[in-house]
Amino acid sequence: MTTPVLEVRSLGVTLARPAQAGHADGAGDARADAARILTDVSFDVTRGSSVGIVGPSGAGKSTLGLALMRLLPRTMRLAPGGSIRLGERDLAALDAEAVRDLRGQRLAMVFQEPVTALNPAMTVGDQLAEAVLVHRRASAREARERAVEMLDRVGIPAAREAAERFPHEFSGGMRQRLLLAMPLMLDPELIIADEPTTALDPVRQSHMLDLLDGLRKRSGTALLLITHDLDLVGERCERVIVLDAGRVVEDGATGEILARPASVAARRLAEARLPFGTPGAGGHASGAARSPATPAAPLMDVRDLHVTYPERRRTLRSIGAVPAVQGVSLHVNAGEVLGVVGESGCGKTSLALALLRLVPSRSAALRFRGDDLAALEGEPMRRLRRQLQYMPQDAGASLSPHLSCGALVAEGPLIHGLCGEAEARERARTLLLALGLPPGAAAARPGHLSTGQRQRVALARALAVEPDLLVCDEPVSSVDPPTRLQLLDTLARLRDERGLALLFISHDVPAVARIADRVLVMRQGRVVETGPTAEVFASPAEAYTRALLAAVPRGVPRR
Repeated sequence: MTTPVLEVRSLGVTLARPAQAGHADGAGDARADAARILTDVSFDVTRGSSVGIVGPSGAGKSTLGLALMRLLPRTMRLAPGGSIRLGERDLAALDAEAVRDLRGQRLAMVFQEPVTALNPAMTVGDQLAEAVLVHRRASAREARERAVEMLDRVGIPAAREAAERFPHEFSGGMRQRLLLAMPLMLDPELIIADEPTTALDPVRQSHMLDLLDGLRKRSGTALLLITHDLDLVGERCERVIVLDAGRVVEDGATGEILARPASVAARRLAEARLPFGTPGAGGHASGAARSPATPAAPLMDVRDLHVTYPERRRTLRSIGAVPAVQGVSLHVNAGEVLGVVGESGCGKTSLALALLRLVPSRSAALRFRGDDLAALEGEPMRRLRRQLQYMPQDAGASLSPHLSCGALVAEGPLIHGLCGEAEARERARTLLLALGLPPGAAAARPGHLSTGQRQRVALARALAVEPDLLVCDEPVSSVDPPTRLQLLDTLARLRDERGLALLFISHDVPAVARIADRVLVMRQGRVVETGPTAEVFASPAEAYTRALLAAVPRGVPRR
């Protein structure tokens, strides 16, 4: 019988009262009346295996990962009586210093939100080399060379130059790759990956998971994959554990659980999957997308848009320019959904920010309702922003941690004078409920919600001012399948009822297929293909589009 790398027994996590929250790593006792977040969680992970952790948003998946790493926030702590055995060591019984010695070299984690996990004051090369130096695995020069090699392996262009850049100079997808590179530096016994590919296109996602599979085969590293993507689990994991309300409700072979789920939570996840067929077979788009009549003039009209960023080094002195968007033209009609897909780092977010006048750009035309956006300044531009709203990719980082979610959502209607404070608060509460958040979410602060729940708060903020065009950057990347389906249907309903137009940026190709009327495919800052969604996905003309569609996980195990 194979000896487990990780043995978890009767693991519990409680939400401590403020007076109790004394240790950042969460070890210690908790009062009996403290709220339980995880209860009696037990499972094993064997050497070289791949185990999926799935469950609805808020089930405790990320908390489980943090508990295993002994990185719980101060408001949480391990309940007494549980154990986390990594080989011969019980992590639950170790002090903070002893656990630090194990992190990185024996146990590593890929965090869910890159923007908060990466140090903004260190170059990415230094951050990758740091773990090697801390554990004295190599000299400073060797660690640096290994960092450059790893950047190249995870697909960061011009790796040696990229090592000198800071996290904010990379796209969301590239930052995700940086987080994936870190555990690969030391070949640990176990990697806990919390939604490691949500910011990656299907091609890059497949490449990253191939790297992890290669590490498993080469070094015997085990993988604990926390994800909402059941098709990804079906493709990459031999076993799956289903969490619901902080408890393990199902544990078994992936194929059996996906085909015949026994628990209510697993059935709901399976029923909400968005099937995506073989490229060229047709039938990708659902009834949610349709082809509206073309109006006399588009709501937004963009011609030959360019975005270029200055390239800097440690001195922050500009030494060059990096083109992010090159000659993109598009239009969005009222009540239409335009999907934007493409490789990580291809300029999708830069395109969105340029359309919203949030980064400098140049273009032959940038018009919204006939107004020249490039010429608007001051109060006219501020008034227009109510009609032109944005849901950012890093939703958690966009929310003030000091305000309640209800206050955050009510802020927009109050600023724009749409209603009084009482009505704004009620509008916020109604919106949050409509997006599937629990009744107490309006009073909670963002830090008390899961990543998927924070994403819905960010969406509610954008919808609260009733915009004409909503630019959504990865709006469903961090939510479970039932919530994804609910959000897509909610956005489709708002399109039909209010005439809301959407620029829907996503790596989730099945979600784009469901909601988008037209799709625009980007690569290296340029548009390589565009047209009606059903036509492009059924009969892609470009080789890159075909590769993108072929890489979409379909729940079939990789051989």
